[in-house]
Amino acid sequence: MNLFAAIDVGQKIVQKELIDILKQKLLWYKTAKISSVSKGSNSKTVILRGFNRNALAITPLNEGITPSGSNLSMNSVSAVLSQYGDFTVISDVTEFLYDRSMIKDASDVLAIQSSETIDTLIMNVVGAGTNVVYGDGTVATRATVTTAMKMTTTLITRAVRFMERNNVEKFGAMPMIGSAYAMVVHPDVAEDIRNDTSFIAAVNYSSPTPSNEHRGDLFTGELGYWQGVRLVSTTMSPVYAAAGYSSQAIYGSLVYGKGAYAVSEFSGGLKTYIETEGGTSDPLHQRSTVGWKWEGVAAILDNNRIVRLETSSTHSATTA
Repeated sequence: MNLFAAIDVGQKIVQKELIDILKQKLLWYKTAKISSVSKGSNSKTVILRGFNRNALAITPLNEGITPSGSNLSMNSVSAVLSQYGDFTVISDVTEFLYDRSMIKDASDVLAIQSSETIDTLIMNVVGAGTNVVYGDGTVATRATVTTAMKMTTTLITRAVRFMERNNVEKFGAMPMIGSAYAMVVHPDVAEDIRNDTSFIAAVNYSSPTPSNEHRGDLFTGELGYWQGVRLVSTTMSPVYAAAGYSSQAIYGSLVYGKGAYAVSEFSGGLKTYIETEGGTSDPLHQRSTVGWKWEGVAAILDNNRIVRLETSSTHSATTA
């Protein structure tokens, strides 16, 4: 039996599983406008562009006279690509004793690490948007948000009004509920929303049964739909420890529409690596490595397409 041939087959299987896990877990990446940087671009600085709306052409044309026309208005954001990654080492003894299952286990762990790293990097950018409503809207700073100022459906509808007043485009049409904005909340905030009697649960519009043709329509972690937003619960959302009026945690819930932010990355996106042959640094083939690498950057294209609702939560006093 050719051992290395068997290992090569194992590598392909493990790498495919690692990539599949990432596709299931990424959230902020999924709703970004993605642009690729091709090989030979000669610069790590990228220009991310978004277009503004043109004024309505409501003046009648004069017969036979060419109008003056209008120019496209762009928002151009400059950002610098950075590289991120990690790997883990597995000894030959461990591989032998565990029948290569350690490589699969390492792949699973690194899949979570890489997806959460990328999502956190993007979330940190989107979470720094300039439009914010503090508490119930009656206070002006994060430090004045009281423990009673929890997330409500009233605040959600206020965020929807902000989106609609700015003519923000919703994400593409989704079967059964049509198009919608995205709202990302922390699980602590999600519980307060679920306890709001006005809230419509996700089960009311999408069946979890495998035979349902709309089974794949829910976002990762989605908990429901309300007044034009689809609510997604994830720990990949802003939490400001001990920042409230009573030193409780404050949560940033982000509502945004299509084209609010963008991600630029090397073409091919996330790369995974599994090395099982020694080379000069490992002449006795005592180590294997499993790793990942990503080069990219996120940037807000239009602050008027994002609003952050900063509230307390039932669990704010005990959650950092």
